[in-house]
Amino acid sequence: MTIRRIISIAALLFFAATTTDMSVDAAEDTVAEIGDAGYAPFVSADYDDIIFTDILKSVAAETKAFEVIDYAKGFLGTPYRRGSKGPKSFDCSGFTSYIFRRFDINLGASSRSQYLDGTYIDDSDVRPGDLVFFSGRRGGKTVGHVGIAVDVAPDGRITFIHAATSGGIRYDTYPDDGYYSNRYIGARRVF
Repeated sequence: MTIRRIISIAALLFFAATTTDMSVDAAEDTVAEIGDAGYAPFVSADYDDIIFTDILKSVAAETKAFEVIDYAKGFLGTPYRRGSKGPKSFDCSGFTSYIFRRFDINLGASSRSQYLDGTYIDDSDVRPGDLVFFSGRRGGKTVGHVGIAVDVAPDGRITFIHAATSGGIRYDTYPDDGYYSNRYIGARRVF
């Protein structure tokens, strides 16, 4: 368990303890149990029957997303090669499959099949770790490219990491008033 995850959980439990009848001691005990176990399959407080499962699932998904992004960053600059599944070179779907497989999430082999994985999310709900999809170089409405959202600005601008034909693994931004804006198709969440 990463320190970031423990801090996130601790912050949420402290917030819950200070805004409900749950005692700070009970929140601290819960954080200690989570830290010892490495996970929290179900955590509830007896105080007012507050159930933290949904909060903890959200924290776990967010933490996993940042772990995925951190791992993906390690491949920046790796060359693009059509049909390559890594780790010395990648195409776009090979990159996303390789990264997510490290976290026990199996994606389809192509960007088109990955567009069927997970659940559809509205553009306004994209978060770091979500898959973002674009049409290929010829445009159109068919999925031909995929990347991983790494940051979402307050104005909705998405920075994503992907395997580009020029530059290999790199960051780009959508909307960009150009190439990616003209080809954006949608996003999916696989956590």
